[in-house]
Amino acid sequence: MKRFEYEILFFEVKKTKDFETMRRTLNDHGADGWEVISAEAGDYGYTTFLKRELDPNTASGAP
Repeated sequence: MKRFEYEILFFEVKKTKDFETMRRTLNDHGADGWEVISAEAGDYGYTTFLKRELDPNTASGAP
C-alpha cells in the first residue's frame, strides 16, 4: 500500500499580489517530489496542502 507524507504551506496576502514567491516555493517543493492537492484562499492569504509518496524501502518511512 502506498504511504504519503503531507505538508501545509501558508502564503500571506500583501497589498500588491506578487505570486512570484508562491510560484517559486511551489516549484521548489515540486522538484522535491511534492504535489499540491488543494489550495484555499482566505482573508489573510493562501493555504496550500501538498503530499508526496514515502519511499517504501526506508525503515522509518521517511524519504
